[in-house]
Amino acid sequence: MTDSMTIPWFSGRSSEAGLCTLYCFPHSGSSAGEYIRLLQPLRTRLAIRVLQLPGRGIRLDEPEFLGMKSLAAAVADGHDFAAPYAFLGHSLGALTAYEVTSQLLDRGAPAPVSLIVSGSPAPHLPYLRGAARHLPDCDLAALLGEQYSPLSRELAGDPEVLHLSLQAFRADLIILETRAPSPVPTPPWPVSITALRGEDDYVPEAHACQWSAHTVHFARRQVPGGHFPFRDDAASYCAAVDAIVAEAMHDSLKGQD
Repeated sequence: MTDSMTIPWFSGRSSEAGLCTLYCFPHSGSSAGEYIRLLQPLRTRLAIRVLQLPGRGIRLDEPEFLGMKSLAAAVADGHDFAAPYAFLGHSLGALTAYEVTSQLLDRGAPAPVSLIVSGSPAPHLPYLRGAARHLPDCDLAALLGEQYSPLSRELAGDPEVLHLSLQAFRADLIILETRAPSPVPTPPWPVSITALRGEDDYVPEAHACQWSAHTVHFARRQVPGGHFPFRDDAASYCAAVDAIVAEAMHDSLKGQD
């Protein structure tokens, strides 16, 4: 058994009998902890599991993945997704969740009842932003501060610590910037996809709506906020996720009647 199999791919509470598991795929440079805290209010109705990527947190000593296809295959290989479950991914996480779903469908494994994608154009569209993966650490740190949140003065002032702290984020950028657009499946997937968009997100609404090409069951919802709506209005974001999963579970159970 490899080290990557020894440490679970997902952290958080396991599913209980009859309880839907919500698997969360974080955005670039993030950690499992932010999403576990964010989705805490939903734990009475959903089992929350968050992806732990190599190269960060308790998997800090493992090499980062630098390709989307290899990452998705490793996640699909390394975890048993038992029904019923749903996927929630934000930005890079939305694309990762999509590719893992694709792997599972190709294998005939149980599919998620819902794929919730936020902060991302549809997977057949190109990356929206300019290349940044080769920037020097100081320039990448400045970009990170502009697009996300400024790094602490202590961290930014120590070149060695800064380099280590940017390692995972740089690996995520490599995945985003080198990922080949995914072809639109033919026929479209039977998996329900909902594009959950912050009203002021830099990702155009038209790009988010093109997720509709990948499924026969598409919906879109908007919540207050920008590219990180869960940081602007966590309650609205969680309420939307809760409602989407509840509707998907209802439709799934109705389809079994």
